[in-house]
Amino acid sequence: MLLYCCYTPAHAGLYREIFLPSVPDGFEVRATEIPIEGPGDYLSREFLDCIRKKIDLVVRSIEENADDVIVWSDVDIRFFRLTDDGLRRELTSSGKEILFQRESPRMPDVNTGFFVCRCSPTLRKFFSTVREQLRNRADENEQMAVNRLLIGRGYVKAAGKEPSTRNPAHETALDWGYLPATFYARTHGWPPPKNPAIYHANYTKGADGIGQKFSQFKEIDVINRLGPPARLWSILRRIPRKIRPRP
Repeated sequence: MLLYCCYTPAHAGLYREIFLPSVPDGFEVRATEIPIEGPGDYLSREFLDCIRKKIDLVVRSIEENADDVIVWSDVDIRFFRLTDDGLRRELTSSGKEILFQRESPRMPDVNTGFFVCRCSPTLRKFFSTVREQLRNRADENEQMAVNRLLIGRGYVKAAGKEPSTRNPAHETALDWGYLPATFYARTHGWPPPKNPAIYHANYTKGADGIGQKFSQFKEIDVINRLGPPARLWSILRRIPRKIRPRP
């Protein structure tokens, strides 16, 4: 299965040290380095510029792989228990055209950092619309545009529920769904599942976003190496932050 990703020089360390060594057998990586300089912090200028180039690449990948199943992944992801056959079965059994990682168990939003899809005309039309919307909204990333189309205006059939309206710009609706909770993102809350398929270090605030992501992976390494005691400590040390009153 083709596994697509893109990254800037700021994210090259994540690509080489975290992402690429963990790619399972059965996946063929198609990586594009986008030569945009800067630290790459969330919603920074270089981050947003990279996102627009990413969506161009997504549309092109759909055009080049008609009717095939492909994966798109951010490079701040480590793979654990993922197989080509298992992911393909997940998509086929769902009956959907695309399955997204969920942003959080407490909200309907999708996370666009990892998705598996079957390349169809409907899918190409959808991501072409995302691209058009980003051209008119300079301060948005693709996840904002995707969720507005999927959820905010009822563009698609979401998780088996009929939307109240349909975007009139499209003749057919994109049939989409969520990947299981084992496709973990940091925004799902802590701790991660004990047997994750992937770990997505997506929750960063402020400066040094790349450093924050490496810190997440370091903590996961400690938990994997030391087992339940380290897992328990990782939970307990977060309790004071949760109960501390907000100013």
